[in-house]
Amino acid sequence: MTRSVDMINGGLFKKIIVFTIPIMLQGLLQSIYNSADLVVVGQFAGDTELAAVGATTSIYNVLTGLFMGISAGVDVISSFYYGMKDEKSVKKVIDTAVIVAPILGVIVSILGFALAGPVLTIMKTPAGGVLEGATLYLQVLMIGVPFSMLYNFCAAIFRTAGETKKPFIYLVISGLLNVLLNLLLCAVFDMGVVGVAVGTVVSQMVSAILIFINLLTNKGLFSFSFRCIQFSWHKLKRIVAIGIPAGLQSAAFSLSNVFLQSGVNTFGDHAIAGSTAVSTVEGLMWVTLNSFQNATTTFTSQNVAAGKIDRARKTFRYTLIMTGTLGLVLGLGMFFSKEWIMGIFITDNPVAVAYGYQRLKYTFPIYFLAGIMGIMPGAIRGHGSSLPPSLITIFGTCVIRIVWVYTVFQRFHDLSTLYLVHPITWVLTIIALTINYVIVLKRTIKKQKAKEQALATNSI
Repeated sequence: MTRSVDMINGGLFKKIIVFTIPIMLQGLLQSIYNSADLVVVGQFAGDTELAAVGATTSIYNVLTGLFMGISAGVDVISSFYYGMKDEKSVKKVIDTAVIVAPILGVIVSILGFALAGPVLTIMKTPAGGVLEGATLYLQVLMIGVPFSMLYNFCAAIFRTAGETKKPFIYLVISGLLNVLLNLLLCAVFDMGVVGVAVGTVVSQMVSAILIFINLLTNKGLFSFSFRCIQFSWHKLKRIVAIGIPAGLQSAAFSLSNVFLQSGVNTFGDHAIAGSTAVSTVEGLMWVTLNSFQNATTTFTSQNVAAGKIDRARKTFRYTLIMTGTLGLVLGLGMFFSKEWIMGIFITDNPVAVAYGYQRLKYTFPIYFLAGIMGIMPGAIRGHGSSLPPSLITIFGTCVIRIVWVYTVFQRFHDLSTLYLVHPITWVLTIIALTINYVIVLKRTIKKQKAKEQALATNSI
């Protein structure tokens, strides 16, 4: 595999954009898996089935966030070794990641299948058709978890190589297949939630197989071969040390939405349908903005390892500006297009549309704050610190929201009160992460100066 983007040398601004755009499109396509399910179900099955699929969105996002977070461990560690020009360690990280991904995926799949019904019940999903459909839909999706895990780990390896276009191409293929299968199984064969779930799983299988075949057929450092596997427990520990906190952070962010969803569920099917439509668009905006976190992490990690601290700082400044600007444009654009947006998901249900409007006015106009909050842990993680930003984000976006749901929301039981927690927690988390970033940056600068002094002393 040839290196597509040199992160250590040359101009940064253009390289960050070239690196990020395919990741952004990948994230959008992965989100379209679930969005396509919602659109097809809403158009061809009905409001009950739409609510069933929507009721699972927060849960499945927890799992997706966990996969993406853990894969960040692969990204950071392989990028760090690559920046140090330690190719032997890079190879060990790649082989370890490829072996662990499907094993971990199978474990999560089994647990998810068994716990789908109980978790949905705890979330106060309306009994009857909604609960039954949501349980079945989620259980079918669990079949695709090992493939999703393998794809994300392989994509992290490709990112280290500076190659983000091929993973995007594979997702284009699988995404188109997903839409076609959804229409065929739901609209033609009337399979409802099962049909759209099967379409998603088959698409995940295809994307995983395509990217894995590419890894097998590659020559050079960024490749995998069953004949010479270099599994390393030490490298696995390093991946876990970075990936687990990052995964828990992403999962916690989505978990907080599970509790918010339980609050929405108390208002009935129409509220669920309206909120689901808006949360789906929020999800698309989130993956668009959060793609800059991958760029921030990878560029920062390689430059810190190479001793180029100023370049790492400039990476964060650029991605911060890009994320904030794009977030503002997207948020305001979606807000002023709300009639069209809601019409994509909901037809002939003005009550559900009104519930959707109630949510989007609290999130769309200032969604750039969520994007800024999202990339900050990536910058900190690129400096080798994963646990503190994860704990800050977990507390800010999960703990505070859960407390809010069981205190303020219980006292003022209306959806406006529930949705107000979004901007409040975004601002508080950004403040805390800014302090953390300054501390970590000073520590990195101090280490680099000590290293340079040691080298100067040894050369005398």
